[in-house]
Amino acid sequence: MTGETVRDLLKPVIGKSGSISMLISRIGPIGFAGAEMRKLTSVELRPDGLVRLDRESGWTVIDPAEVVAVVWHSDADSTPGLFL
Repeated sequence: MTGETVRDLLKPVIGKSGSISMLISRIGPIGFAGAEMRKLTSVELRPDGLVRLDRESGWTVIDPAEVVAVVWHSDADSTPGLFL
C-alpha cells in the first residue's frame, strides 16, 4: 500500500473515538486504540515515505509498503468494523 493511500484512508477518522487495525505483511495484525483520550489527531506522510500517526497519547510511525489492510471500528457502532 502507498503512504498516500494509508493517509487518505485514515484522515476521515481523525478525532473520532474507535480503533484502527492494520494487517502488516510477515508480522500480522496490529491495533491502535482510539478511546476518548487516545483519538487520532493527525496523519502525516513523511519525506522518507513512512506514515506518522499522531494521537493525544503519543505517536506511531509505520512503513506503508508492509500494510496489507486497514480497518476502522467506531466506538459508537456495534458492527464488526469496516475494511477500508
